[in-house]
Amino acid sequence: MRLLALGPLALMCACSGPPAPDAALCQDVITRLCLARSCAGVNERLALGNEDCQPTLRERTGCGAEDFTFSEPSRERVLSCRLPLVRQSTDPDKAPACEDVADVVEDCPDLVGFLGGLQP
Repeated sequence: MRLLALGPLALMCACSGPPAPDAALCQDVITRLCLARSCAGVNERLALGNEDCQPTLRERTGCGAEDFTFSEPSRERVLSCRLPLVRQSTDPDKAPACEDVADVVEDCPDLVGFLGGLQP
């Protein structure tokens, strides 16, 4: 019975700790979008052409630098836009579902613009 009572406490503590730096958050979003590059419209909206996805987006955004911080869009906005990308899995090596990526591309034009992509 004691184990059942400790279960929720263990789950709460598992998610505690300092927030990830802005650079890490930005790079996570880029990684997830690049894993979904084959989804319809992603390559075109991010204006990637034949360029290598992750290095190109890191260069455009500047989030490859350790001291990177969000300004526009804000960190909170990026976190909100990131939610569909982790809906299926938080595993950074697993591509998000194409419908979830489509939600981000459609609902977060400011994020697409930040990534150097094209506006609808």
